[in-house]
Amino acid sequence: MGDPALVPRSDATVICGEPTLPWPDVRWDRLAIVGGLVLEVPDGWTAVARSGAVELRRVGSTSTLRPVDALAADPAEEHAAGAVVDPDTLLVEDAPDRLVVVGSTGTVRDVRYAEVGSTAVRITSWGPVDEWPAVVQVVDGVLRSRWSTPSGQRSTLDPESVRGIGLGAGTAGGRAAAPGRDRAAGLLTVRGPKGLFEHLVQVEDRGVVPGRLRRSEVGTAARAAGLTGRFGALTAAGAALLRPAHGPDDLLVVECRTRDVVTRRWRAWLRDGDALVVEDGDGGSAMGVLPDGQLVRDLLAWLDVDPTWAVAGAEPVSVPLAGLDDREGPCPSNVRWMQAAWRVRDWQTVRGWGERRQYGVLSIVVPGIGVFDREVDGDRLTMRPSSPAELARDVVRFLTAERRDQP
Repeated sequence: MGDPALVPRSDATVICGEPTLPWPDVRWDRLAIVGGLVLEVPDGWTAVARSGAVELRRVGSTSTLRPVDALAADPAEEHAAGAVVDPDTLLVEDAPDRLVVVGSTGTVRDVRYAEVGSTAVRITSWGPVDEWPAVVQVVDGVLRSRWSTPSGQRSTLDPESVRGIGLGAGTAGGRAAAPGRDRAAGLLTVRGPKGLFEHLVQVEDRGVVPGRLRRSEVGTAARAAGLTGRFGALTAAGAALLRPAHGPDDLLVVECRTRDVVTRRWRAWLRDGDALVVEDGDGGSAMGVLPDGQLVRDLLAWLDVDPTWAVAGAEPVSVPLAGLDDREGPCPSNVRWMQAAWRVRDWQTVRGWGERRQYGVLSIVVPGIGVFDREVDGDRLTMRPSSPAELARDVVRFLTAERRDQP
């Protein structure tokens, strides 16, 4: 029969009973089993049996499906164990049934617990972060396998467990914030006041800079960082820092707006595999040149979305656009998460675009409540509760040119 993870048609009824849906039109040697779950092996992947589990493989990426007795574990413990090996790992999502971490080397580890029919499975995916959105699609397809019927739609929003929703970030479903949730330290090496990058561009072609510019806050900071010399001109280090901004392959911008005012901005100039990144906000500026493979981790750390929010899976809500920024009047919805979000003053609209691409990131972040996809239709806005992992996948698509169109 060959690999024991692959099952021919004649043996399928022995494994999980007679299918209630028609047999799919697939090659019979492209089926795999995990406990009582029978699934189709996606095109481009191979299935290998691994001591009670099925491993799906393709070049660079691996997903392992294993039956388990329980639908959840302690993600904080798994993250803490991984952080020992890679201290700069970034925690993206930490839910009762989901753990997503991005490593410092540009890899992602995605652990998911799910129930399909009568089979509880633990799915561990590992591979390059730019392949992650495609791997997630494969996992989603496995969980929607026509060979088993899900026992029910599970939501991470339990009305009883999130009774305190809106009281602040750092809890998920009533769980206390676990150790190891601090955001990874920034990768950028130069820090100073706002306008530092613009100052360097302004003095780039000058041999002598007027004293008022040299003695200004940004001028003083530039010299202290070793980017300018005694007379204000760029040093070799300053010139090297700006090099990717000359003739870049692309310029990417992500902005966070509150009440239609830009409060933070992230910019990246890409050239020949390197990126000059400039982050402005929170009273200062940070800059540095990174390999473009580290952009995902840097941008996710800069967005600083709490990985523990619990509204993902709740029902969407449509509200009038008029007065949405100020929200002075009563909440126009009786949905509990929206009523809690309505009271939060500083919503953030996250928008990302590039010189050679359309919008790739478009979300709403409500501090202490959650992350939401947005869709404008005439004079109404529909907010769909999302998750930190879904926002992270949008970031990956944006940075790897797999983009959503602007609504």
